[in-house]
Amino acid sequence: MKITFLLNEVHTGGGVRVVFEYANRLQKRNHQVSIVYPAIDLARLKRLPFGAYVKELAALCVQNTIRRGHQQPFDTASLLIKVPVLYPRFMKLIERSIPDADVIVATAWETAYAVNELGTDKGEKLYFVQHYEIWDFWNDRACWKEARKLKRGDEKCSLAMAAVTPKKKSLKKSKELVDRSFKLPLRKITIAEWLRHLIEDKFGELVEGVIPNGVNFNIFFRESSHREEPGQINVLMPYRPMAWKGFDDGLDAFERIRMRYPNTHFAVFGRRPRVVGRLRKLPEWIRFHDSTSDEQLRALYNETHIFVLPSWIEGFGLPLMEAMACGCAVVTTDAGGFSDYLKNGETALIVPIQNPAVLAQSVCRLIEDKDERLRVAENGYRFIKQFTWEKSTQRLIECINRDI
Repeated sequence: MKITFLLNEVHTGGGVRVVFEYANRLQKRNHQVSIVYPAIDLARLKRLPFGAYVKELAALCVQNTIRRGHQQPFDTASLLIKVPVLYPRFMKLIERSIPDADVIVATAWETAYAVNELGTDKGEKLYFVQHYEIWDFWNDRACWKEARKLKRGDEKCSLAMAAVTPKKKSLKKSKELVDRSFKLPLRKITIAEWLRHLIEDKFGELVEGVIPNGVNFNIFFRESSHREEPGQINVLMPYRPMAWKGFDDGLDAFERIRMRYPNTHFAVFGRRPRVVGRLRKLPEWIRFHDSTSDEQLRALYNETHIFVLPSWIEGFGLPLMEAMACGCAVVTTDAGGFSDYLKNGETALIVPIQNPAVLAQSVCRLIEDKDERLRVAENGYRFIKQFTWEKSTQRLIECINRDI
């Protein structure tokens, strides 16, 4: 079977990793996989300040090849095809650059519009929904406040957000584009139950399959069955300074924890910003790890006793799964797709979103109680073993074949 994935950009983020994981496993099953990506992501560029926009556009225009470690973050045997842009109005001009296939898969809302413009010779059209991609909404506390007013019963704010209409024209326009993408005549699959409810209950569209993400256990694994138990506990959090990632909440929680347990070792990890001065100034007692490889990240997870993820919303949350596979005890928020693989008090400690005080209390609970910390870590480690990319790939193939 010939399968084409369309990416709106190539980076080290979770959604891109998911596509490369599928591509590699489909290739091993003798499917012919192509990954199409744009040299210029117009939608992302438009969100940059003018000066950064010009610099980024110039840099992209002179890049003629995809480079490992910069533009290509993951190894693959799939065919990589760079096109000028993936913009609906230009699709007829670049259609010949996209191979004919049995299936073509949109992997983000921008690429859903692009796929919709292509001819039937490019394949059966699928929309692989990995998040509700209203990024500016998730960053806006006013939108969260409105969602809390609109939600019905025990409905999550993440679902109620679909009914929020902001006053800002820019927010309203961007949300309308994402919402309309769900109405496009593409077959839809997704990664999490909350996204299935969103698409079916809020937009009245059928989701043909919910396929949870997996863990690459060849990369992320526990290097020792027992953590060293020194005089200090190591607490780790991703460096993701967008508001909806809850990074400020995490820093607040770290401050509270340190007041009670000053010997605790705190660290964050992430990609160092390319623009000098963009790195958030951190307290000197928080160590920053510029993680440039999966091997480094695995080593960091294996040194960590407690892993903290304070997001307000997540599509599914790969870092949590990776940390669990490496034996960390997890403290996180009740955000989106986490409920598909976490159970409070058993495989993780789960707290309300946007509540640093309760987040800190849960971390302190695990610092104080070694047996509880080890129990949560071991339960998480054992439970996450069932989430393999091999299982997910088989389910993806079954979904693809259902109507072909």
